[in-house]
Amino acid sequence: MFLATSLLNVVCGREPLASAVAAGLRTTRRRVTQIDPQRLATLDLKGVGTCILVDPPNATSLVEQLIASWPPPRRRASRPNSRLILMHRGDAPPHLPVLAPDHPVRLETFGIESRAARILLSRWPLHLGMDPCFGQSPHLLIAGFDPPAQALLVHALRLIQYGNDRAHVSIFCHQSQQVETGFLAAYPQARAVASIAFAPLTALTNPSAPRPMHLDAHSHGTDTEGAAEELGAGRDIDLGPAAARPVTLAIVCLDDAARAGLATAARIREILARQQGVSPPILLETGQLHEPDQHHTDRIAPWDGQLIPIAYQREACRAEVLLDGAGDDVARTIHDHYRDSIAAQGRDPAREPAGQPWPLLAESYRQANRHQADHVWAKLAVIDSRAVAEEMVESFIMTPMEVERLAIIEHERWAADRSLDGWSYAPVRDNRLKHHPQLIPYAELSEPMKDLDRFAVRGLPTLLARQGLGILRRLLVALPDPADEGLDQRRLDRLTDQALARVRARYPDRAPVLATTLLDPRTRRIVQRTLAQAPDTGLFVLLPGPLQQILSQLSGSVQRDDYMSLLARAERRISLADPSQVTTWFHRRGTIHLLLGDAPAPPEPAKWVRILSNGVGHDWNFEY
Repeated sequence: MFLATSLLNVVCGREPLASAVAAGLRTTRRRVTQIDPQRLATLDLKGVGTCILVDPPNATSLVEQLIASWPPPRRRASRPNSRLILMHRGDAPPHLPVLAPDHPVRLETFGIESRAARILLSRWPLHLGMDPCFGQSPHLLIAGFDPPAQALLVHALRLIQYGNDRAHVSIFCHQSQQVETGFLAAYPQARAVASIAFAPLTALTNPSAPRPMHLDAHSHGTDTEGAAEELGAGRDIDLGPAAARPVTLAIVCLDDAARAGLATAARIREILARQQGVSPPILLETGQLHEPDQHHTDRIAPWDGQLIPIAYQREACRAEVLLDGAGDDVARTIHDHYRDSIAAQGRDPAREPAGQPWPLLAESYRQANRHQADHVWAKLAVIDSRAVAEEMVESFIMTPMEVERLAIIEHERWAADRSLDGWSYAPVRDNRLKHHPQLIPYAELSEPMKDLDRFAVRGLPTLLARQGLGILRRLLVALPDPADEGLDQRRLDRLTDQALARVRARYPDRAPVLATTLLDPRTRRIVQRTLAQAPDTGLFVLLPGPLQQILSQLSGSVQRDDYMSLLARAERRISLADPSQVTTWFHRRGTIHLLLGDAPAPPEPAKWVRILSNGVGHDWNFEY
């Protein structure tokens, strides 16, 4: 990896993004100069290590001009090639010249919105608000279609395969019919990936409409903007067939984020709480290029933890993303593994377009590796596993059933990626027409083709090991709320610490995860103590109803603050619309049940430990 720390980094392009890029580089102590386009034409490029063009007008001609004027290095072996990075909006870069591998300039493209979408959906993945191992499947709701909504939608479709029922996407936006037409023209195969429905934004925001919006995910957008004036949120909106699947993640992308965006996010929260009884995370694009000021922080403070502010341009301006390839580690490892497999077959990887070293690899191949890498975390969620430091893992072997399940999902992921790139099925492959014979269901593939997906899945442990990571299966420790009011807190703390320590000792090859509603102050205290003593412990928070309703049950600001601080640390916040589903979830998903007081024991053959104020009880199936 080439880090331009001593050489000069030149930034030129549209404001205010260009200034934000320069500021982002300076925070990492890089030598940066920001210039206007007129000066760029006369700039001496000899001492320039990296030139970053930020969404410039006439990008193609400007790049061609710079490449033609870039001087060769004085001593070719004394330093790496210089870099010319074109930051562009939209899904695809403009047409650019193809440079020879030995050219002194390394030309790279950087999709501002698409790269930010990858970062954001990695930090807040589609399974943040659901549990695929409990039969839940993604239902993404997008309100507004201002940037980076389309990039987030496209990347979400690449990641939305979890092996359960068909995923749903509901989109509410201005000029919905026009947006739908434009999106499907750019991605004609998108509905082969998931059920996608568009509806007017007024269906969410109009408070006086007399009847609900009917949004049918299979109607392919039969609504019209004219009819939208008569529709709205006076009553609950109707999500059509998608209504049976609670929304698991919502994203709001409106230009006027401070007012319209925040109001729309609050409206979504209200509608979903009333209609579906759920409180999924809601990402709100703020449009900010810099860290929020005090005024903005004051506006965020009253939010309830369900609304999460994001700023896609700020993500794209970070030096570690723009220059150092942060987020590409797994993708580069996938590519290196591919090159090794080519070499093992006796072929020279450098003689194949897809086998070039990463710095010389065409952007289309880089993107394919990135998309495969980004889905690794969804696959781990499906098999109830997590990535940890390699030294914590002795070995990890997938069961044949896990391999087959993930192979099906990997094929669906690959097919989604190809479909979004415009490929369609044909019995004979034609790269020019983007026809591919393997764009068929996994069950219809030949065994050799299935083996390719199985091979990719079996390689996950090796892939992560190259990043210093290992895979551990989760050990879900169910922590129901106690019914006994007379538990002594100090004794409870000590006995719980002992029980959890012995659970860890008995299952050294598992990654402990506490699963609880956090409704009782004693369970919150247990979680707080455990996370403080063992920060690597995971946390699943079960939401047995809307978040606002849960918060109203907590007495005082201290209890609410404790709850919200733990919710912020949770790796999952799983909405269960019916409170009775909490018990069902514990019985189906809990490996160990930690029972406080006289909480009812789970049905056999579940293992459990009962902790009393005057001792510890246990069943014969758990040697404690």
